[in-house]
Amino acid sequence: MRKKVQRYTALDKKGLIRVVLVLLMLYVSAGRACAGGNTPVDTIKQPKRELIAKDTFPVGNKVDIVDVLKLMLGLKKNPFHKKVEHNSAGPFYTIVAYPGYAIATGVAGVAAVNISFRTKKNSNSNLSFFNNNFQYTQKNQIIIQSLSNIYSNNNKWQFPGDLRYLHFPTTTFGLGTSSLPSAGENIDYAHFRLYRSFLRQVVPNTFLGIGYNFDYRWNIEDYNAQSGAVTDFVKYGFHRTSSSSGPTVNFLYDSRDNGNRPLSGAYVNFQFASFLKPLGSNSNWSSMVIDVRKYFPLTKKWYVVLAVWGYAWITLNGKPPYLDLPSIGWDSYNNTGRGYAAGRFRGKDMLYLETELRFDILRNGLLGLVVFGNAATLTEYTGKYFGPIQPGGGLGLRIKFNKHTSSNSCLDYGFGTHNSRGFATNLNEVF
Repeated sequence: MRKKVQRYTALDKKGLIRVVLVLLMLYVSAGRACAGGNTPVDTIKQPKRELIAKDTFPVGNKVDIVDVLKLMLGLKKNPFHKKVEHNSAGPFYTIVAYPGYAIATGVAGVAAVNISFRTKKNSNSNLSFFNNNFQYTQKNQIIIQSLSNIYSNNNKWQFPGDLRYLHFPTTTFGLGTSSLPSAGENIDYAHFRLYRSFLRQVVPNTFLGIGYNFDYRWNIEDYNAQSGAVTDFVKYGFHRTSSSSGPTVNFLYDSRDNGNRPLSGAYVNFQFASFLKPLGSNSNWSSMVIDVRKYFPLTKKWYVVLAVWGYAWITLNGKPPYLDLPSIGWDSYNNTGRGYAAGRFRGKDMLYLETELRFDILRNGLLGLVVFGNAATLTEYTGKYFGPIQPGGGLGLRIKFNKHTSSNSCLDYGFGTHNSRGFATNLNEVF
């Protein structure tokens, strides 16, 4: 039986209820000694004088959601945050459960476990971390992911990794940015990923290294093709399984002052990957990813930052499996293309640009807003020409999750062409 193609419509009453649930999550989420990202944790003293009223905080003192909970519960001591000395080794834990939302998943039950530590006590190394995420979604998707980065003493080495399992029924819309929502085809697959890199610092903030990428998908179904439709998936080359396995060469420059919420600095990541049949790939092919981010503080008196993100994902040669092709929403952190469902646009090559204006609306940092805009173009079916540029944009609310690490809970509403729109939740900034 042919499954119904999902379309994106304006927010209805059920959608409004989901948004309210997400907002409630932001007010009740709390962790113990939260230390996310790859940024050292500095000790910040708690406010010493009493709060004047339930809705006011002393000017000049930083405040997060845990302070709000402390106020609401009438507690004198903070039961959720443990002060983290600058060079303490940890480990530090954060365990949070909340309802998430994305266009491609719908409402999701999310459990997140963060474990952060230093590999040597009293060292100057960044915090190593394991960010573990477990989701079961409204669309019967299962997502299990562990992103990690382990730093040696004084950051001479770092070992980033990505381990995940997905059972992911979803919709794909063919190839190129000229595809219409009506071209949606329902697919299903299971996916296992193992990425690991080994990077050596050669000069301050600059790393070189090698790695290994492995993606394996099985039980792939194209339900529209089963009904006799000649889909782009079929025309490109449909297979019930796909495998991509090969080495990578990596370059990383990172001068950001805080990876969770940068105020200044730059980030440049370059990766060349070669997937080879002798290592288990379906075919020989290679790709290149260039990820560039820059942050411009606009004033010294307030947190106001202009962030710019450029992303290029290029197939250099060969023919990748269809589901390994560059695609909106399927970058390493699944953050490109707010306003569109993950997989809405797919092609052999992808160019992406995003800018975001970030600013606090309270001096104590509890609340902030972002305004963002993005644009993407991907190659059409033949892979020779880029399609039309597809713009997106939106607004986002930021609530300080942990003032020690500048971690934010994020709720964004994005919109794109052809009435594509929807909410997205995140922990820490999108880029």
